Amino acid sequence: MSNKRVDKKGKAQAASGKKRRRRKGNNTLWYLLVCVFMVTTVIVLTTTVFFNIKTITVKGNTKYGDRDLIISSGILLEENMFRINDRKIQKTLVEEYSYISKVKIRRKLPDSIVLEITEATPVGAIDAGVGYTLISAEGRVLEVNTPIIPDHLPVIFGFSEETPPQGSYLDEAQSENVSRMRIVMDAVEETGFPFFDVVDLSDPYDIRLYYQDLFEIVLGTASNIPYKLELITAVVENENLLTTFKGTIDASSDGEVWTRPSSGITVPVYSDPETAPEGDVSSQDPSDSGGDSSAAEDIE
Repeated sequence: MSNKRVDKKGKAQAASGKKRRRRKGNNTLWYLLVCVFMVTTVIVLTTTVFFNIKTITVKGNTKYGDRDLIISSGILLEENMFRINDRKIQKTLVEEYSYISKVKIRRKLPDSIVLEITEATPVGAIDAGVGYTLISAEGRVLEVNTPIIPDHLPVIFGFSEETPPQGSYLDEAQSENVSRMRIVMDAVEETGFPFFDVVDLSDPYDIRLYYQDLFEIVLGTASNIPYKLELITAVVENENLLTTFKGTIDASSDGEVWTRPSSGITVPVYSDPETAPEGDVSSQDPSDSGGDSSAAEDIE
């Protein structure tokens, strides 16, 4: 008798456990359905009713009209801020405006959009004969046919004189010169080197800088440019060359700076002399051989 009672009790407990598990499973399914419904409702409301755009502002822009950028972006008032296509807007603005290098779209809840603009900076000007082409460090054409070079922007020789379209990039054939230009300009920024206003990249093994009608600076290859510029700066300042010297400063040999006096230096010019802007050529005395004397400065 006792065994039968135990069996009946065990069966009753097993049946009760199954019912509890069934109820628990049903409750879990119910909770999942409620969560899915709530999430779906929030998404629908977010993209249709709430967060409609009331204001659009632009930050970091100095080259173009804010209204023009907003119109070009295609963003509309009362449009839902979570339905705009960030990548499409960024691509459109960068392609349409040459000075825009990056665009970041910020959403400020509940109803504001901010276009954060990062502008490209010109690092050099290519002499195109009838004007100058301003280029960025990445080789993008920022402006064409500019008659006046901005202050402290060097003229760069070695690129094709054909003027590419504004907003385009210098072609692949010139990519090595773009890389050398970046190396030189990064070194100038790193060292604060001030003694140049022309960069000649025509020969990859004989990079040269020119400063007014005073210095022709020979750097040689693109290796160790920051170190070479530091050596040149030390020699110019220690020897007071700004007031006592005119000629060639040669830093193409590692650890050495040679100076060779001259009565004049020849700065590179646009290949067509009839259309080249005036003032690009400094005078050189025809009787000066350029190699009468030399001196070496060794710096450890």
